[in-house]
Amino acid sequence: MLEDIKIPDNITDIFIDIGLSHNMPFSMEWLNTNSDIFVIGIEPNRNNFASCQNHLSRSSHKERCHLIQAAVSDVDSPTKDTFYALTVDSGTSSLHKPKGRFSNNIESTYEVDVISLSYLLDNISYKVIKHLKTDTQGNDLSVIKSLRSHLKNVMDIYSEYDESEDYETANSGEELERFLLDNNFERYEYIYGNRQRPEKITDVRYANLNFPRQTIKTLNSSI
Repeated sequence: MLEDIKIPDNITDIFIDIGLSHNMPFSMEWLNTNSDIFVIGIEPNRNNFASCQNHLSRSSHKERCHLIQAAVSDVDSPTKDTFYALTVDSGTSSLHKPKGRFSNNIESTYEVDVISLSYLLDNISYKVIKHLKTDTQGNDLSVIKSLRSHLKNVMDIYSEYDESEDYETANSGEELERFLLDNNFERYEYIYGNRQRPEKITDVRYANLNFPRQTIKTLNSSI
């Protein structure tokens, strides 16, 4: 899983994409527009992962991306957990059991590998994680907590904000924000919902105050 990660010697900028959906749109956009980055993409949904592998195999940038079939959570060591694959939208699948509007959309449940980001980063050589994107349907706070001591080395975070209405034991947006503010991050952008729920905050971006603001501004203009 990790022993196969080969980051080219001339690349120092690492982007991490957690929750790729079926066509890894964020990762492909980064790879297509920035030749100086290496992307680590992580996706637990079996069908999504196979589709992403197919997308990447046809890309001229595949040497700058490594895909891992797993879920991410704040676990002490690699383990397994139940995963809920949903029919309504493969991107709504989660480690958390759906409720409310998604409660009748479970297509299947199966075991997936679960790792922490600290386990991942302990096993690769890097200086800075330029950008972390996490879209895990209610598990994003656990994903970020799983960085542990590596959190201080993450420059920019784009996270799903609040799925507590749709998944059991999911984190709230307030919990996520409180943790990041307490760990020297600053929120600088809220992204609101679609036409069906325009008032709902769906995603949010945070900057690590350990890094110069101009560095963050320059990064934002490139992703």
